[in-house]
This record gives sequence, C-alpha cells and structure tokens, in this order.
Amino acid sequence: MTLSDLIVEYLEQFGVEYVFGVPGSPLGPLFDALVRSERRGGPRAVLARHEAGAAFIADGYARESGSLGVCCSTTGPGATNLITGVASAYAEQIPMLVITSQTRISDFSFGSFQDSSRDGVDIMSMFEHCTRYNSMVTHPNQLEKKLAAALATAMGNPKGPAHLSIPIDIFAAKADGPASFKGLYTLLTASETAVDGSALDLLHEEVAAVLQHGGKIAILAGHSCIGAGEEITRFAEYTAAEIVTTPRGKSAINPYHPLSRGVFGCAGHASARHTLADERVELILAVGTNLGEWSTSKWDPVLMNNKLVHIHCDRSAFTRSPMARLHVQGSSNTVFAKLNERLKGCGQPSRQIGEIDPDALARTAYVPAGIEVRNPKCCQPATEGHLLKAPQVYCELIHRLPRGTRFFIDNSNSVPWSIHYFFHSRPESYHLSIEFATMAWAVGAAIGGAFANQSAPSVCIGGDGCYLMSGQEITVAVERKLPVLFVVLDDQAYGLIRHGHRVTGSENVEYRIPQVDFAMMARATGAEAHTIREVRDFDRIDWQALALRQGPTLLHVVIDQEEPPPLAMA
Repeated sequence: MTLSDLIVEYLEQFGVEYVFGVPGSPLGPLFDALVRSERRGGPRAVLARHEAGAAFIADGYARESGSLGVCCSTTGPGATNLITGVASAYAEQIPMLVITSQTRISDFSFGSFQDSSRDGVDIMSMFEHCTRYNSMVTHPNQLEKKLAAALATAMGNPKGPAHLSIPIDIFAAKADGPASFKGLYTLLTASETAVDGSALDLLHEEVAAVLQHGGKIAILAGHSCIGAGEEITRFAEYTAAEIVTTPRGKSAINPYHPLSRGVFGCAGHASARHTLADERVELILAVGTNLGEWSTSKWDPVLMNNKLVHIHCDRSAFTRSPMARLHVQGSSNTVFAKLNERLKGCGQPSRQIGEIDPDALARTAYVPAGIEVRNPKCCQPATEGHLLKAPQVYCELIHRLPRGTRFFIDNSNSVPWSIHYFFHSRPESYHLSIEFATMAWAVGAAIGGAFANQSAPSVCIGGDGCYLMSGQEITVAVERKLPVLFVVLDDQAYGLIRHGHRVTGSENVEYRIPQVDFAMMARATGAEAHTIREVRDFDRIDWQALALRQGPTLLHVVIDQEEPPPLAMA
C-alpha cells in the first residue's frame, strides 16, 4: 500500500466517487492508486481536457453531491492552469481538495524539469491566497496528518479549497498501514448547532418588540441560506416578513412563495428594493450574505443602516457590517429553527399563509406574483420573425425540461438576464459563480453536476465567448455519456462587456466574435446538436428524448445582440 492508496482511502471515507484532473508523470502513483480503487468500486479518475476545467467540474460535483470536490494536476503549468478554477471555488466557498504534484525532493533547486518548489516556479506562494489550507508534504510521515488537516479545513467554516502539493517520491512511498483517522468524516460532518445564545436572545426580543406594535420585518437571504429556505419562510409566515434575496441567494428561497419579493443587488428587482425601503420596516435580517458589492447594490444605504441585523455562520463576515444593530453568529438553518420555536412558545399569533403549492403557482404565471420585473414582455414567446431574447430561452427550457433539471449559469450576459428573469419552483436547481465571475465556469460545473446526479439533465447556459474559452470539456460528457445540455446564447460578441462599455466607455471598442457554427463543433465531438433561431425551432426538438439521452446535447441559440441586459437594479 502506497501513500497514494492512503489518500484514496480517505476519499472513499468521504464518499468521493471521482477525482478530476489532467495526468502527468509526477502524478503517476496517484493515478495508479485510482485504477486500483476503481477495480474495487472506489473513487476513480476522470480525465479533464484542461486543468481549469478539472477544477470547474469538481466545483459542480461538490455543489450537486453535497460532498467534497477533488481535482488534481501535475507540477509546473498543470498547477498554474488549475489556479483559476481553485480561486473561483475559494471565492464561492466550495469544499474542494486540490492535489498538485512536485518533482522529487532530492531534485529541488537543481533545475529539474517543471520544478514548482520554492526554489523553482513557486506554486505554493501562488496558491497561498486562493486556498483555505496550503501545504507541501516534504516527508512521508507528514502526509496523513496534513491530509486530515486539509480535509478538515475544506469541510470547515467557511468551506473552501485546501491544497496539498506532493512530490512524486512521497506519492510512491510505502504507507505504514491503513487510515489512522477512521472517524474523520463523521467528525467533520456532524450537524452544526452552535449559535451565539446571548445574541439570539437579543434578536428574539427585537423581533417580539416589532411585532408587538405592528411594525414590519424584512429578510435578505444570501447564498449561505441554501438548505435553510424552509425555516426562513416559516419565520416569514409567522411574522409576515417579506423576503428578498441576494443574486446567489436566489437558490435558497422559492420565488413563488407569496412573501417573496425578488432579488436585491446586481440585476435585481424594483419590488425587492421597495421592500427594504418601506418606512414601516424596522428590522432587516440579512442572513448568510457577505454583504459584498453584488449583494448590496453597491452598498446601498437602504440596506446598510442600523436597521440591519447580520446573521452569519462565519464571524469574519461581520467586518462588512459595522453599522448593524446586532450580529448573530450561527448557521442560517439553526438560527431560524430556534427563532421559530420561540415564536410558537411565547404565544405569538401565527400568520401562516397556509399550504402553498409552488408548482401550481408557477403554472399560473411564469413571473411570480410578488416580483416586479423590468419588462414582462421579455418572458413572453417571441413572435415569428423576431430574434429571441435570453429570458424567452429560459422560459422555454424551464417549461420543456424535467423539474429536477439543474441550471449552471456562466459569467456572461446570462448572469444578469438570469438574476432578473429566471424563475423556478425548485430554487436549489439554480447555480451561479459570480464572486470571482470566471468565464467558462459553467461549462465544467454542469459536467460535474451530471457526474453527481444523472437523474435529469444538467444544463450549462452561457454565451458564445464563454463556450469558446472551455468548450473542449464537452468531450468529457461525450466520453462518459453524461446528460448535459449546453445552451450557447450566441450574440457574436463578448456581449456583457460590450453593453457595459456602451454605458461607461468613451470609444467605440470592438468586442465582436466572428460567426461560429457551434452545432457543427458539437457534432464533431460526438454530441448531438440543434440550432435555434426563432421560437418555433424549439418545437422541432424531441424534448423527452433529449432529457433521457445518455450523452450531451448542444443548443446553438441565436439571440438579439442589441437587447441590453438588466445590469443595474430596476
């Protein structure tokens, strides 16, 4: 048993099924161990086409599986290629184990091929500021303890990527025996129930006081609220609090709930800002948000004032809210579960709305009743002879694909369009990666989502510029027969940059991309493909067959390149 086998044993303990990477000679012992693991039904290697793509796939896998994403690269340029995907996961707090290789320890500083130690091209310093844990293993006896530390950090609070750089001779070294820390996974994944009790008492008193004299409460739900939506909406029903979300917080709250008022922040809704600006609102509970630029509409004072109660599991987030009335540390789910218990126990009248069927509400109208969008006509079917707009594409996809479909939105025009106009009764199906806003993220992440869950299609929605950056990863989906739908919204430009420059620039800069036949490109890889130029082209596709297909499909959708996305809040 080698130390590479020991690494794989820990991955198996954590339920990891795949390790995504691009091979190289210094990674050889790890790939040998993964082949042995696959024979016994354990974790196995998946070859990506680019190291950044491997990190993006691991990111999507972690999001959909709820487990740890694992990616690896060889030394030198393999490691530097990996950094962009790792930095994206760091900004988004995605749990990830990142493994890079090194040349032999005895060869450090002697000019060995692709030396990436501190004496060569120093990848350790490069990873220092985009990982939660960053260490090189320099002796076989260090590996297990450093691996345990990396796993604990990746799964900790806040979550994020942990990096281990391992020389080839340590990968191949003999292990003393099987894993020493057999209960590590159970230890690290125990339910988080700790809450700042005194702060919770103060919050309950504030809530009770507001309710007692008929004041209003508003909730701003951020990305850390994913999984806590049920408790938050129950609190809202008890208190008649209206709920707005940050752009990433869209994944936490059902937009069809009668108290939902849409997104506050970049590309947000007027109804959301009206909710926070209401003079009757005495408390704004900002939950699970880091209060960055995207989440606060450039730190809008309608939110950033002393009505604010900032609730977050990570105490460092409170550095962004010095104006707040109160800070409450604890997980979103636990804080609201405890508040709901107290509201019941102290005799507060339940203002429960009653049984809500979000699917029925979604069938009534695509745009939720409580949310005000900028141009409702954008969500109506295009008339014959008119170019499609991005929201019309979203409506068609949501209407025609199974409810369990997941959507990964790439960093292009797709982001503001989707923040403002994408509505789904299963909000957790919607994935963004906008903190670092890496183009081509969704191309890999959608594939990772399909590795984690093949029960329904995994959809990448991005622009032509995004797809051209990393479209080669479609060959992974072809090879593995994954149900991935790549939707390329083609406006023949770096559209988001073009529209932004038209507002702020002084010169007529050219951001055009030459015409590309994306459907032909996809067919060349072995994928199926369709070109859509008008709304009736959707009817020519067998959507049931597409949803059941074990393999990728690409939709090349030509959209109106002159329609500006909703960049600012309405």
